[in-house]
Amino acid sequence: MADKFLSSLVGGSGTALGEITRLFPNFPDDYERDGQKFLRSGFAITSGWDTSLDAFLLPAGVWSAVTSGFGSTAIRSIATDEAGVWVAVGDSGTMTRSTNNGVTWTAVTSGFGSTQILSIATDEAGVWVAGDDSGVMRRSTDNGVTWTAVTSGFGSTRIWSVATDEAGVWVAVGDSGTMTRSTNNGVTWSAVTSGFGSTLIFSVATDQAGVWVAVGNSGTMTRSTNNGVTWSAVTSGFGSTNILSVATDEAGVWVAVGNGGVMTRSTDDGASWTAVTSGFGSTFILSVATDNAGVWVAGGGSGTMTRSTNNGVTWSAVTSGFGSTRIRSVATDEAGVWVAGDDSGVMTRADGLTFGIDTGNDVDYVRYL
Repeated sequence: MADKFLSSLVGGSGTALGEITRLFPNFPDDYERDGQKFLRSGFAITSGWDTSLDAFLLPAGVWSAVTSGFGSTAIRSIATDEAGVWVAVGDSGTMTRSTNNGVTWTAVTSGFGSTQILSIATDEAGVWVAGDDSGVMRRSTDNGVTWTAVTSGFGSTRIWSVATDEAGVWVAVGDSGTMTRSTNNGVTWSAVTSGFGSTLIFSVATDQAGVWVAVGNSGTMTRSTNNGVTWSAVTSGFGSTNILSVATDEAGVWVAVGNGGVMTRSTDDGASWTAVTSGFGSTFILSVATDNAGVWVAGGGSGTMTRSTNNGVTWSAVTSGFGSTRIRSVATDEAGVWVAGDDSGVMTRADGLTFGIDTGNDVDYVRYL
């Protein structure tokens, strides 16, 4: 067992106070930084803890700028295999890739030319699929290194979102209610009746156990309980407001977000939805994600970001590092690392291991067990 002053990690000086009273066992694995171990089984803080500092220790507490490789080009979508590899996509066919959990990023030849790449997803086993604003879909089987064209079934219609159950089934959605489905890990795709008619579909997600939810314009939401084969209308709670993103913790809780700062939440695997105070006011929300362990982050207009640590029940403002630009995508490896991207190529990252001291200086000591 080794003791370490928190102040020595962040600069300055401090004095250890009190005994250990607050335990944070939620780190998913052993982390190491600057020779110090953060062990899942025992991370503790001394007495005098100020609960307002929870954000510094729980995932997505502090966000720092990362060089995205996009220049000033919009970042539209970000995904990770949850094993250190991340891929970000956006305008002008731009694609970058990280193999060190989002710390550094390098350009990838996407094959999309100058189109807007709107969505990307992975089965976390080496297969990735991305779609653009002209119906083009490309697929990688070497963990995002090289990409080949796939017939998407969208014609020239925009592909807004792609998702997978990580067991071979994929669903893609886009303009005019278009939805296609693959049962062979993205090799071939067939049309599906989405239940949207000609209404635009912005986002689709799955609990990886057969339930899928798709959302789009005019508050439209449909749900499938047979792994995307058939879809039925669901009352979303958005009225006629556009729904822009949906996500699930894969254990029954879902959150949907959209225009006007509207957010709704489901605790019965997407069957029914209730309104949640998002913390966005009337600002639109473009993206929402969860670590599947109770922490959620939402991003949207004017650089606004909010965060929930009680599985989406309540939300608090987070300093996102984006200024006033719109945050288009938020993603996590479900192990403490989060990455977000905006309209101007800015990317920020939080790794759950950045520390802060409150102004009263009553917490300045950390022990690694």
